[in-house]
Amino acid sequence: MTEAISGKLAELKARRPADPEFKKWMEQSDLWCWMYSLYRITGRRIAKSSVAAVLDGEFRDDIALVDYAFAGNCREMYADMRGCLYMGDDLDARTLSRWAGMITSPDTPRREGTLFRLNNPIVYEWELIPPHFKELGSMTDGILKSLQPIERQEDPIDAAARLHLELNRLYLFGEDTILLSMAALFYLFMKLGIPFPELSATDTEYNKMTAQYMDTRDSEAFTGMLKRSVFNRLDSILDLLKQAEPEDKE
Repeated sequence: MTEAISGKLAELKARRPADPEFKKWMEQSDLWCWMYSLYRITGRRIAKSSVAAVLDGEFRDDIALVDYAFAGNCREMYADMRGCLYMGDDLDARTLSRWAGMITSPDTPRREGTLFRLNNPIVYEWELIPPHFKELGSMTDGILKSLQPIERQEDPIDAAARLHLELNRLYLFGEDTILLSMAALFYLFMKLGIPFPELSATDTEYNKMTAQYMDTRDSEAFTGMLKRSVFNRLDSILDLLKQAEPEDKE
């Protein structure tokens, strides 16, 4: 983790109020940033205010019903994540598959207790021929074990980025893979106590960075974008906290 991010995290820990309302706002904004980032990197054109409205249950004519349904599914998955976090659970294949059942199509075919894909597609936007579907179980277990526990990694943000990209490389859940690789990234940030950022990448930029990783196994472009996004999120939270402090506070 970069020194700049570590410094911002330490400052946030020192300034973070014990107010339950602030904790609730942080959790809500983490979910908002995750959902907006997911929409953004998958090419969905939805305004930031619309994402907030969906999560608040505010009905608006410019928001599709499918987005309200997806928000409800994300809340269900987030509640499960909180339970896993409370128990100190690391990620495993069955947990990812359970989350897939919460936020993907219910008619996705199951395999050996998971929702892994049952075909061998070509992923053109990433210039990727993913591993054979029969190898997914063992490969997923190996990747998850090698990059966890996330807290003990030399650079946990690097490790979280690599795990995200490796799940994409396996193309575990077919066209729904990004939903779950992003869910994995979200959960790892929760375990690290790092507020989830609004990713500063468009769908075109994200696909280009992912394709680069598939070709070279070089995660620097994605990791750099992720760390810049984290720094910016921490910076904005600290600015809000400073603005909320009494003017006469030393």
